[in-house]
Amino acid sequence: MSKDSSSSKGNGLYLFDFDGVVCDSCDECTVSAWRTCKILNAIKDDDVDASGSADTPPKWLFDKMREIRPAIEVGWQIPVLLSVFLEQREMAVPDIIQNYKTLVNNWLREHDLKDEDMIRTFGQVRDDWIANDLESWLEINAFYDGIARGISECSGEAILVTTKQHRFATALVRHAGVVEEAMSNESIYGLGMYKSKSDVIVDRMKEGGSEAVDTHFFEDRWPTIAKCLKDDRLEKVNFYLCSWGYCTEKELKLAEIEPRVRVLKLDEFVGVVTQ
Repeated sequence: MSKDSSSSKGNGLYLFDFDGVVCDSCDECTVSAWRTCKILNAIKDDDVDASGSADTPPKWLFDKMREIRPAIEVGWQIPVLLSVFLEQREMAVPDIIQNYKTLVNNWLREHDLKDEDMIRTFGQVRDDWIANDLESWLEINAFYDGIARGISECSGEAILVTTKQHRFATALVRHAGVVEEAMSNESIYGLGMYKSKSDVIVDRMKEGGSEAVDTHFFEDRWPTIAKCLKDDRLEKVNFYLCSWGYCTEKELKLAEIEPRVRVLKLDEFVGVVTQ
């Protein structure tokens, strides 16, 4: 957000993760991952069943991807995990989560691909979908109830920090009705625009003129928050684990016993960000 557009608001900082906090993108990610795997020849004809099509995954795969979603760190890994489900259907979800990084690295090696290849192809699939049917792409990415209103009426500066590519996050934020005066394009940090979420938080605090500025960080991944808690630079940041997102019951319990973290319910969101 530019200084001009934020001048009428308080000087607090409100930083939001995107997928699982602002937007339920799981179904869109699954479709895009399926199409990415098709391009990379990682889907066989017999992977398509009666509940799916050449361009749409079978229903059981939507369910499986939602189960695995809490473990996924970066969006480009979603096609990898989708392919793993197809190749190793006998592997249980907990086993995939436990061996997550090994499975991703092995899959890339076996398919002679790098993360850059996945980012490029995954992004191209979305670009093609948007170019050919923008409305269906926008509609499958559903914003959680009240989130767009909360961001639009945020009492401080609203900032988005996501592993989704900038152009996609920006398009969805605007579609949801959040205008530039509420969250500028420059306040949307996408994939490749930062090293870590901690760094973004610290940079924006310094930019505000004081590292002690009232700062709030909303995230649905417990591992991300746990990492931030170990960062001495973030000692005064208010952390919120968003219970409606892609987190597990175990993670919610861990957050509940951490005094620096508030487990937030969806119906509490607007009240917290507009107070």
